[in-house]
Amino acid sequence: MRVGRLCAACALLVFEPSLAVAGTPDCSDVGSPIIYGAGGSSQRDLVGKAAVVLQNSSNPVYVVYQDAGGACVGINALTGLGSTTITGTAYYWDSSTGSKVTCNLDLSGNEVQFAVMGTGPFQCPLVTDQSYVDGLTEVTGPISAYTPIVANGSTQQSISAEAFYLVYGFGPAADIAPWNNADPSYYIHRDENSAAQIIFTVATGLPITKYYGVDAGSNSNSVAYVTALADVEQGIAFVSADVADSSRASVRALAWQGKGQSAGYWPDSSATSFDKQNVRNGQYELWNPIHFYGFQGSAEGSFADTHVGALLGYLSGESQPAGTTQTITETATLNKNVPTCAMHVARSGDLGPVYVSEPAEPCGCYYDYTATGATTCDACDDSNPCSGTDVCRLGFCEAH
Repeated sequence: MRVGRLCAACALLVFEPSLAVAGTPDCSDVGSPIIYGAGGSSQRDLVGKAAVVLQNSSNPVYVVYQDAGGACVGINALTGLGSTTITGTAYYWDSSTGSKVTCNLDLSGNEVQFAVMGTGPFQCPLVTDQSYVDGLTEVTGPISAYTPIVANGSTQQSISAEAFYLVYGFGPAADIAPWNNADPSYYIHRDENSAAQIIFTVATGLPITKYYGVDAGSNSNSVAYVTALADVEQGIAFVSADVADSSRASVRALAWQGKGQSAGYWPDSSATSFDKQNVRNGQYELWNPIHFYGFQGSAEGSFADTHVGALLGYLSGESQPAGTTQTITETATLNKNVPTCAMHVARSGDLGPVYVSEPAEPCGCYYDYTATGATTCDACDDSNPCSGTDVCRLGFCEAH
């Protein structure tokens, strides 16, 4: 039996709602107060890094997060369109090491208090009316890009939106070489609740429930599946770019040629860079701000739960937890997301039109240095100020 088939069968074992695991700590013992969230696996590690900052603040709040089932699970819980509780196992993050730890949720379940996803709520199949989200506060945060991937052993370099539609819409019947293997395990995708699959559906028009192949269940599984195939030349998958970046020892991104584009672009300036230059200047199509949701408080834009407000305020850059110095700009960059202050473009709606937008307090120099190890900007500090009209931001002289 091929490894690909074996992995496809394993998806049911790994990502069905899990039962409590013997020897695993209880989530309720993590600390106090605890807030419980649900959403996409693409955003899990960013939530985790933010959780560590919040847990180490002067007013610590502990975060438990479940990413089983896809991005739409969280928003469905908050709106009452799905189960309002999460059960089985979830994750918390060790405050001293930052490591992710599995924990057992209460047997009766824990109520979802915040949701995280890579798109707006109306991309989720069940959220069909504004009234469903009227009681929620929504904020956006750092940028997440998405990319098709192949195993490093593949020779493929790029794919167009039209080819993607045919490959995932028809599988081997489309006969788009080299992605024409008769085995469905070679076409690795997600489901209609996944932000990654939603993004590719918006970009290509492929109906979200009509993807040919096997559902990997998570970003990390997509990486594992595509690298385990017997013939990696014929395998394809897609994930968030931060997951692809963290997995470059085994996979690499394909350049993406969007509809109407005459060439394909990587998220970065090259296949080996980490600068996200083509995301930041708008040439690369597959990116979106991360969206965060919680129950609305008495005032518009506020959160009913102040602890949820502390986490989502930090993730959106609107507040900084007391007693902490690591900003969301730093956290996002370390997680291989793009902070909005490093962007030169913005967009309206999910994968909507791109327009030039320069941040009021840019951080492009810091981003370049942290993400790639190099920048053309001058370093600065209190004893070494910037010249002319340049402003010292996060240790580097920015143009304004």
